Amino acid sequence: MSAPAQPTVLLHVAQGFELLVCVTVIVVLVRLRRERRSPATGWALAVFGVLGLVLAAAFVPVKDDGSLVKHGFTVVLVCLLLVVPFALLMFARSLTAVRPWTARAGLILTGALVIATLASPRFPQPGEARGTWFTVYVLLLVVGWALQSIAAARGLWSAGRGQPAVVRNRMRVLGAGALVVAADLVSSGSSATPSTAAQVVTTLIGAFGIVLLALAFVLPDWLRASWRGADLAELAATERRLMSAVSPQEVAIASVPAVAQLFGAGGAALVDDTGALLAAVGLESTELVGLNDSALEGDVIVTSGGLFACRLSIGWLVVRPGVFAPLYGRAELSLLDRVASFVDLALQRCLLFQSEATSRAAAEAATTELQTLLYSVSHDLRNPIISVLGYLDVLAQEHQGELKGEGQHYLDRISVNAVYMQHLIQDLLELSRIGRSEPAAQALSLGALAKSVAEEVHALHPTSTISVDGAFPVLWFSELRARQLLTNLIENAAKHSVGAAEVRVTAETSGSGALLLVSDTGRGIPEAYREKAFEVFERLDAAHTDVPGTGMGLPICKRIVEAAGGTITLEGPPPGVPTGTTVRIGLPGSIVQGWHDASLPIVKEKA
Repeated sequence: MSAPAQPTVLLHVAQGFELLVCVTVIVVLVRLRRERRSPATGWALAVFGVLGLVLAAAFVPVKDDGSLVKHGFTVVLVCLLLVVPFALLMFARSLTAVRPWTARAGLILTGALVIATLASPRFPQPGEARGTWFTVYVLLLVVGWALQSIAAARGLWSAGRGQPAVVRNRMRVLGAGALVVAADLVSSGSSATPSTAAQVVTTLIGAFGIVLLALAFVLPDWLRASWRGADLAELAATERRLMSAVSPQEVAIASVPAVAQLFGAGGAALVDDTGALLAAVGLESTELVGLNDSALEGDVIVTSGGLFACRLSIGWLVVRPGVFAPLYGRAELSLLDRVASFVDLALQRCLLFQSEATSRAAAEAATTELQTLLYSVSHDLRNPIISVLGYLDVLAQEHQGELKGEGQHYLDRISVNAVYMQHLIQDLLELSRIGRSEPAAQALSLGALAKSVAEEVHALHPTSTISVDGAFPVLWFSELRARQLLTNLIENAAKHSVGAAEVRVTAETSGSGALLLVSDTGRGIPEAYREKAFEVFERLDAAHTDVPGTGMGLPICKRIVEAAGGTITLEGPPPGVPTGTTVRIGLPGSIVQGWHDASLPIVKEKA
């Protein structure tokens, strides 16, 4: 007794599963319809609502005995079944997946079948003989259902072409589900006396078709992620293009077409805060008026014109949803928010880049103007000071005996200050030339040049000890600028030392570049004044009037080093040592051609 009951149990389980799937989809569609009413959601709700009613009625077995109630119940049930393929066809029509004449043909066919059903006598029960009229009726019913289902399936499958992967696959699943449900009806109507096992198989086929239909609306996250792989690859490519954009216009050009393609949208646009259209595909500027300025950053709103607009920190990303958005819009809105975040970051980076470029250009213009003014003033002052010195010389030679009292002292002080001014003007001129008019570079041995400069400085400061030890880089550099750099550094170290100066010049590697170190045993520079020492006219020993200089040596060194792409800093004495200063110069690898021992003969190398 238990064996025959097993297929019946399976039949009820399969029918219950079908009903559960339908109820789940109905709940989802009701929620979706509350959010956005559209013909598509209405017809989809009709498809699953009617299927749910038919499946629920299957749990109430009624034998058509010809009575008004029981025959009427069967007629209503069959009419509901006839509505399913027509509702599916109208659903496809609402998505423009089938042509209007196809929908009209489906309406005529369904109406004819409904009329035939209403006019039918008692339906034969399983095992009873079928009359000719009923055989013809079942044949027309199956053909009508199949034609409408095939038309809907074909339209839905074709409509998915050119759409994003998720939408495309959803449409294809809908089409496949429509065909499976049609096949289920054909198999159900083909046998007059189906066995219980055949009923189970038929029910399982129907359940599979309903599951396919349901997947289009209740899509699991893992399946959506799998389908979206190709779209995400395109999204990643778009993000890389956004990272290389340097202007809002380039951001718009890189993002708007990709957004339109990614969402299968009818149009997309990027609008700045002023309402100006940066780029658009399929949208006109007149359609973008009335964006809600009160929306928060990251909010996605639906405008009165039916556009999806995501608020950015500096504008809007706007999308005109495609015909499938009423059904598949929620996940797409989340993706739109993600894309908008990348677009917003790219826009902010571009604005920062433009602001930095503007500031840099303004600073460079101001520096150029200052250098030009410095050169002009220095050049114009040189002739008057030469005249002053000339007249002072004439005055000292031809009228020296006429000076009385402290006149000679005053004349000497005027001469000293005039010579100082001449040196100062010459240093200013030299400072203004660095970076503007550079001598030709050549391969030079920095160690050999340092030895030559050390000998010249030692002749001026015989009490000093100047050593040039170890290996030094061979640089592709201007010999004039290198000599100016070494002369200023070594002479500064010698003349600012107390007593017998000890100056040491060394070099060492630093990655692909080099470090040049000039150390002395002088008074040292307090840490608070080390940066200030590189400013023009700054003399930290101004009280020591016996030390000559204009305060331009270190600024000239800084300009030479930075023009070559290097760095220069001042360091104090090592711990436990009261005196001493080290000038530390970092030279880039681009100008280092090799290394040469300063103790070996000079060999100039070609670059």
